[in-house]
Order: sequence, then C-alpha cells, then structure tokens
Amino acid sequence: MRMNYQMAWPYFPEHEIDWLLKEFKNILQGNAPLSMGPRVKEFEDIFANYVGAEYAVGTNSCTAALEIALRSIGVQDGDEVIIPVETFIATGSAVVSEGATPVFCDIDPKTFCISLKELKKQVTKKTKAVIIVHMAGMISPDALKIKAFCQQENIILIEDAAHAIGASIQGIRAGNIGDISCFSFYPTKILTTAEGGMLLCSDKELYEKANSLRNRGRDMNTQDEVYSRLGTNNRMTEFAALLGISQLKCLNDFLRTRRTIASVYNEKIQASNISHLAQPIIVPEEINHAYWRYLITLDPSIDRELIKEELDKDNIASDWAYYPALHLQPYFIQQYKTYKGLCPAAEDSLDRNFCLPINPTMQQNDAVFVVERFIKAIQKQQLTTLCVK
Repeated sequence: MRMNYQMAWPYFPEHEIDWLLKEFKNILQGNAPLSMGPRVKEFEDIFANYVGAEYAVGTNSCTAALEIALRSIGVQDGDEVIIPVETFIATGSAVVSEGATPVFCDIDPKTFCISLKELKKQVTKKTKAVIIVHMAGMISPDALKIKAFCQQENIILIEDAAHAIGASIQGIRAGNIGDISCFSFYPTKILTTAEGGMLLCSDKELYEKANSLRNRGRDMNTQDEVYSRLGTNNRMTEFAALLGISQLKCLNDFLRTRRTIASVYNEKIQASNISHLAQPIIVPEEINHAYWRYLITLDPSIDRELIKEELDKDNIASDWAYYPALHLQPYFIQQYKTYKGLCPAAEDSLDRNFCLPINPTMQQNDAVFVVERFIKAIQKQQLTTLCVK
C-alpha cells in the first residue's frame, strides 16, 4: 500500500475520474476536437476568472508560457531581465531563449523570494522586465512594492506563479499582481494537467500577441491561415484542459489540506525543543500561502543529508529546493561568468533549506507522524554530536 508521505502526488477523486473517462471517450470517438477546442477555452475562462485576470492563454508548459510572455512584451537582444536565483532553470532559460540577458538577483532569506533591496541595485537603462517567483507558494511581502517600483521605472513585471495557484496578498491572488503571469500544471504542482501551463494578463494587446504566438504566430481573428508574426506550437490539448477543469473543482479542497498540514508542522516544530534549529517560513497575516512546498531553514550545525536518511527509514520523502542556485548552474557559469558569492543570501539558504512532504492525499495524522519523526531525527543528530564532543 502506498504511504501518504510523498513530496508531491497528483490526486483525482473517483467521481472526477468517472467524469474524465466519459469526456475522454467522447473525444476519442470523434465527437470533439483533440486540441485547442471548446474545453481549452472553458479552462482558460474558468482559470482567468479564479485568479481575477481578463485573459488567459493555455500552453503546453509553464516554460512555454514564460517564453511567450517575454516575446509578447518585445524582449530582444540587448535587453536585460532581472530574475531571482532561487528558482527553476526555466525562469532563466526562457530569458536566454528570447535573446535577452538574465540579471541574477539575490533573495530575502526570510521568504526565499526576490529581494526588493537587491532588485533596485540591479536596474539599468537596459532593464526591460523583472520576473518575480512566488517561491514554494509564498508571495513576497514586498510584491506590491515591487509592482509599484516597476511601474515607476517603466519596467514590465512578470509573475512566475508556477508554485502559487491559490496564494494571495491583501486579497489579490497570485497571477493578478504583475503585467503578465505564468502558471505550471506539471504533475508535481498544486493543480495538474499532466503537462501544461497558462499565461494570464489583463491587457488585450498582450493577450492577442500571446494567443497568436502559442499557435505558430497565426492571426486568431480570422478563419484563414494568416501569419502576422512567427510563433511556435505551444498549444494545449483538450485532454489537458479537461484535467485542468476537473482539478479546479477540487482546488479549494487541495489548498485547505495543504494549509492544514502546514499548520500541524508549524505548531509541532514551534512547540518542540528544536525550534531554534529548524525555522519554518513566517507568513505575514496579509499573505495566504499556497504551500506547494513546506520550506524550513536548518541551523548550520544540522546535516540535512543525515535528516533525510532518518526520514527515509520511515518511507517519508523529503528534499531541498533548487540546489544549486540558478547562477551556479554550469550553463550560466560558462555563459555569464557567474560565481559563488554573487548572491550570498540565496547560496546560504539553498545550503540549509529542507522540505517536508505536503500533498492533497495527506491527513492530519500523517502530518503528525511526519513532523514527529523529523523532530526526532534532529534530536538524534544533536545527541550524536554532543556525544562525539
């Protein structure tokens, strides 16, 4: 029997599986299109409405959505795009693929999100855009300040909201903060379409460009095959859209479960004698965390490899986020001469962060079991260290 202690686990309730099989059969029998049909439009409309944006463009990945976003705003050779270094490779690769120069920015170690202070230092006359990443489902407390700063400097703000479906700040949902936003529906994410992504915006001109670019550059206002620009084939299938529609029905339950699990972890760790050695992210009242990942910062004295080994004994999955930092990935070192020490806060946090499992199949008793084993693992390591001394 599969244990519930997985880092990420896509979940479809039985009644949704029955509905999906019926809808899939209808498509396979030739009664509906396979790609870019009415279900894609339905999913786009429902998702845009949920986030609070005017327009949505379904894609086959978040990477594609990021590339299309940059192309839609006119990023080109010579432009600079500021990105945090605590993120997935796609945030940086999208910038490079569009011919721009990635400018690597350090983070705030308390939130794992881009530092506003460091961001301001990186702005030049060449800065075309800033990409903020809602790391692990946490919107930066400075997100609205970053938005105001970008507006003041005439810089486009892009949200990489791959982790943050359902997160909000002051009632504003992730994806409705920047000029344009991108989401991921990869199997490990909060909501999945197996593979897929979504681009959101509230500017009609941006939307029309993005809608065209994901379909090879075709003019979407005519039935004729007219191409006014060059794009790529990044279209979403009807199957993916159906999975997304199904998952959206369950989203509030998914988020409720994740927040309940996180609450159990927080309470147990804070009440333990190891709270000074393992510090969860402190979430301000104005922020609603989506908890794609449950991130902890470990004291430098703790060996996270040993903690992972202890948890493995109980079949409890654990990991750490995006190691090494983006600027220390071999490609960027070779191409942009980046180096260790460039972004010290991120480098330190990535050496010390730790993630406990959190997924929609977990229950409170699962969370209690996991966190108690985590606490015992740290206590054991501390005792071993004392005995050695």
